[in-house]
Amino acid sequence: MSIKERFIKTFNALFGKITSLMISKHPSLNTPPIIILDRPAHPGNIGAAARAMANMGFKQLRIVNPKQFPHQNAIDFAAGGVSVLDNATIFPDLNSALADLNYIVATTNRNRGQRQQMVPPRELGEQLLKAQQRPETKIGIMFGTERTGLESIDVERADLLCNIPTAGEMGSLNLAQAVMVVTYEVMVGMKQGTTNINNNPKKTSPLATAQDLDRFFEHLEETLIKIEFIKPRQKKHMMGSLKAIYHRAALDRREIAILRGVLTETTFFRKKAAGE
Repeated sequence: MSIKERFIKTFNALFGKITSLMISKHPSLNTPPIIILDRPAHPGNIGAAARAMANMGFKQLRIVNPKQFPHQNAIDFAAGGVSVLDNATIFPDLNSALADLNYIVATTNRNRGQRQQMVPPRELGEQLLKAQQRPETKIGIMFGTERTGLESIDVERADLLCNIPTAGEMGSLNLAQAVMVVTYEVMVGMKQGTTNINNNPKKTSPLATAQDLDRFFEHLEETLIKIEFIKPRQKKHMMGSLKAIYHRAALDRREIAILRGVLTETTFFRKKAAGE
């Protein structure tokens, strides 16, 4: 089999899942998603979010660079959710908080101009049921800081976006309120029993982690610049579009390794053709 034939076969296998679908039963998620609070400013919001999580059966909380935590206000607002606070993990930055996750949801009130699929919380549970069918899936749901929400570059890292619909001109919710709405709807979705879910039964490899994807995108950008596919003025827009394509494909670790192998061979053959 020629290199070209192997290349075509590999890519058909990678993206064949988009058209190869099935209907199956998924009674519940095995493990509730991890909730990630990015740079929360008010300890009361952290505590109230922990209380909402405890009410809805979510136990894992990750807090990124909090302004004030630990803090007595967080404990006071947590009420019966203090155990969630006690087991919370603090991270210095979002990169380290997401590194071991392989399916990431970003909550945002920017409902225009996004490249990823966006769903309301009511549909999020079904989407997470679908993702959980892959082995060793670790799901995280990100919430941004109170004043500005998640940065655009962090929203781009998500596999799926969630937007909470509101009426009128006020589209922004308090952080703890947003956590309550999303965790409630996901909990309901987790307990629906039977639902129609598109799933690919051939998938057995764990999904790629956020760290795997970051390294792949760096490799991809470097290679595309070397072969002059990306021009400097197009770099940001082009890489944003390519990231959205690969996120929709929900690549696993084996597929990432194959794609990086393709990039390495592309660079090698370019040098060989140039006589370097």
